[in-house]
Amino acid sequence: TKLDKIGNKLDELNKSGQGHNTVRYYNGADPDDIWAVKSAGIDPSTGRELFYDKEGNYTYDFSYDNEVICGNTRPKIEGVIGTSLNYKGFSVSMNFRYQTGASVFNEALFNKVENISVSGLNKNQDKRALYDRWQKPGDIVKFKRIDDVSVTPMSSRFVADDNTLECKSISLGYETTQATWLK
Repeated sequence: TKLDKIGNKLDELNKSGQGHNTVRYYNGADPDDIWAVKSAGIDPSTGRELFYDKEGNYTYDFSYDNEVICGNTRPKIEGVIGTSLNYKGFSVSMNFRYQTGASVFNEALFNKVENISVSGLNKNQDKRALYDRWQKPGDIVKFKRIDDVSVTPMSSRFVADDNTLECKSISLGYETTQATWLK
């Protein structure tokens, strides 16, 4: 899928989405692309997030001008697989759905770990908000220091692979016509 010849009509929508979602509408781009500023992770010496600018240089300064495509929500491969087994009147049937090659913006990490409320208004917090954060120089961690109460912007640090295998249904059965004791 590719957007083509939409002009600049959606520029206002793209601008209003910054900081609220990862969807952008640009000519030549796929509407399923995930747009975010590329993150270099948490700086072990300061506990602050480092970003890349469009030239590939490190910077502490976040700018929406540096947004790039960081993934795509459409899987490369998806399908359904199932099986059915029968033995002496007993049967079991299982169906699975799978997908691979997609990306997703991890809202739980973004909202419940990185952007927790210091005032306690956001009571539903992930325990990683306390344990997996930067605490001292040299720490190699996924999350910024806890005393940094600034709102963390949407960056590639929260884009994850979305490869799934789901069991969609399991059926168990028994054919009573083969049970002589029921007659």
